[in-house]
Amino acid sequence: MKTLKYFLNDLGARESGGNYKAFNKYGYAGKYQMGEAALIDAGYYTKSSKIYNNDWRGQFVGKDGVRSIQEFLNNPKAQENAQMIFKKKQWGYLKALGAQKYSGKIINGFRVTDSGLLAAAHLKGAGSVIKYLKSEGKIIEKDGFGTSVESYMKRFAGYDVSEITKTL
Repeated sequence: MKTLKYFLNDLGARESGGNYKAFNKYGYAGKYQMGEAALIDAGYYTKSSKIYNNDWRGQFVGKDGVRSIQEFLNNPKAQENAQMIFKKKQWGYLKALGAQKYSGKIINGFRVTDSGLLAAAHLKGAGSVIKYLKSEGKIIEKDGFGTSVESYMKRFAGYDVSEITKTL
């Protein structure tokens, strides 16, 4: 069974090779390659400007004992907690945009699933996911490394993420 635990492990493996200390050239941090906006949503970080460029010049709030980006990178438990909180937020954003009504539909030859939606939102945000869905797969946005929203939807399809999706 493709459980939530496997979904998170596989997502972390895809993002960083499962490396909690990973930090990429775009400033994304940890096993899940979380940026400033994600850590704000998860309640770990604040920033005075609305420009999320992953310069980490904002303030960590001390949640789970994390007061710096280095402490975040050295704290696997905080990263796992932050990811779960963030995934619930992402599902809320996806629902608000109407993405869940596409779950079960076939687009570009594959079935859209809740776990695929969450993974695609992880890659490029809920806005990019809804653009893809509303265009019936014609608008396919990519991240800085060239990875597409569609590829994440396909790769992470079929996991049981009901622990996240049924809570909202």
